[in-house]
Amino acid sequence: MIIMRETIVIGHKNPDTDSVCAALCYAALKSIVDPSRPYIAGRCGNLNRQTRFVLERVGVEPPRLFSDIHRRVGDVMTREVITMPPDEPVFHAMKTIEGLKIRIIPVTDGAAYNGLISLHEIADFLISDDIDIRPEYLFRPDNFARVIKGRVRTVGELDEFTARIMAGAMPFESFKKYSEAHDPSATVLVVGGRNDIMDYALSMNFPAIIITGILSGDESIHIPKGYRGWIYLSELETAETFRRLMLSAPVRSIMNTGVPFLSPDDYLDTARDTLLGLDHRGVAVLDEGRLVGILTRSDLIKRAARRLILVDHNELGQAVDGAENAEICEIIDHHRLGTIKTRTPIYVYAKPVGSTCTLVYQQYRINGIEPMPSIASLLLAGVLSDTAILKSPTTTSEDVRAAEELSAISGMDYSAFGVEIFGAAESLDSRDPAAVISSDFKIYREFGVSIGIGQVEVVSLDTMDSLANQLFEALIDAGTRQKLDWTMLLITDIVSQNSVLLSSGFHPAERLLSYQRTGERVFSLPGVLSRKKQLLPEVLRVLEELARSGKWSRP
Repeated sequence: MIIMRETIVIGHKNPDTDSVCAALCYAALKSIVDPSRPYIAGRCGNLNRQTRFVLERVGVEPPRLFSDIHRRVGDVMTREVITMPPDEPVFHAMKTIEGLKIRIIPVTDGAAYNGLISLHEIADFLISDDIDIRPEYLFRPDNFARVIKGRVRTVGELDEFTARIMAGAMPFESFKKYSEAHDPSATVLVVGGRNDIMDYALSMNFPAIIITGILSGDESIHIPKGYRGWIYLSELETAETFRRLMLSAPVRSIMNTGVPFLSPDDYLDTARDTLLGLDHRGVAVLDEGRLVGILTRSDLIKRAARRLILVDHNELGQAVDGAENAEICEIIDHHRLGTIKTRTPIYVYAKPVGSTCTLVYQQYRINGIEPMPSIASLLLAGVLSDTAILKSPTTTSEDVRAAEELSAISGMDYSAFGVEIFGAAESLDSRDPAAVISSDFKIYREFGVSIGIGQVEVVSLDTMDSLANQLFEALIDAGTRQKLDWTMLLITDIVSQNSVLLSSGFHPAERLLSYQRTGERVFSLPGVLSRKKQLLPEVLRVLEELARSGKWSRP
């Protein structure tokens, strides 16, 4: 079965209610019209109080948080993995590696990861570090029949033991001498047609005796009552029996538990350094101790960029970190078009309306699907929040129609719901100034100037004067951290439908603004509610005039 890569539907940084609701609702729509691929609603920032209220009011879980979408191990790892249980014979591991031409075999107990086997571990097993020391092996007699053609004659007391192997192929006295020099309880005998050696081993209670060349019948074998070990009858000749006996050892006795493992959330660049620094050509990928895949050197060259659908933005500067390396599949937006580039043609649905949720609702209609009431409620919330309850100058007849139809589907009065939404916003004096700036902050780069404009909506401007100094400090700090030339904060009173603009002190441009200055770096903007449709065009006009005048250049 082919597992399709997930597609993340995600809004801009510092998500507002419109972008979050658009992501949730468009992901839900795509899951209906394209059930062959998983669609995940995402966000790349914390939810503001208004958005949290909306989600709780409707009873919907927040979208998944993505701090970035840089490629991770889980994007390229091999998920269909050949594994072996801990007690599987080494012989089977060798046959599997050779037959399937694979590099590593994870050892798992259920889904729990135990260790790793590769040709390195098998070679170490077959070639002892010290040729003068006789190797000992971990034996599970239950494995004998899985590796050596034959049958069990007598079941011993021990299910598992460690022992060396001796071949009964020497004069009896020599065998007895060698045997007495070692611990009989830690010796497995491989013997064929030597009753004297076999009788001695029985009397000394060797834990296991493998009798070779037995093709049929075993009536001539006398087992004394006191013998507590295993007797196995091999149909193979002695040399082959000896070889296979050694390979009957369980894989856990040779598996490597010291090879580093990875998490599916590890960055691929970091994982590459880890893997290329190892002798092994692959490593296990674990999630809370359970095997979820392996990462091999072949996986590193896979082209597995994250798939993104951008909603409520179309510029990389506003997108989730790592979007520049992602596969952007669609854009649903109501802002001006930026400079984003894609590798292949994509679906773009962009119109100059007041809310992205209006466009998402239109997508439901285009596909002949009526959104369920909870989805309609989210879409309605997005429309109302981004159009200031249909009062913003960005509001179009399409937004009004969407609000009316969504209100009918959801059963919610949009005027009353809008008052609830904006009543849930935090007052200006109860919020951290830095959070006020960053909660809805967008960056633009035009005419060689880097600009950042934040916007906050309030129900009263009464507390603005007492907070001005703190907001100015936060505004300048935001510009310094993000290396911006000019930062502004638009404080919008949705009740009076007026705004105040705070500016960081970019004097060459500030003096060209057409707004009335009411204080140092403070401007009055009566009737201005929209950053996108009203403030940004004025800012761009000023920057263009500044660029033509040549009166400012970057220091």
